[in-house]
Amino acid sequence: MKIIYSKPLTLAETSKLYKMSKEDDLTMMAYVLIYKALNNDGDKLFDLADKNALLNNVDREVLMRVAQEIMGQEPIEETKKN
Repeated sequence: MKIIYSKPLTLAETSKLYKMSKEDDLTMMAYVLIYKALNNDGDKLFDLADKNALLNNVDREVLMRVAQEIMGQEPIEETKKN
């Protein structure tokens, strides 16, 4: 199991992510990993060249779960249950 680290999203970063994703949630999730996922040394795990691989080769549920953890929010389904 690989551990992914991140720093909290700032308001400016959140705004930038929404603008870049053009209302496509999965693209936004990929951008969250590209910009915020770090290894234990604090180095980025992904760069923009990884975007297509993240969107086309990563399980949708895994991408969403990791991005939501980084964003610090509950999945939509969990929010509706509460």
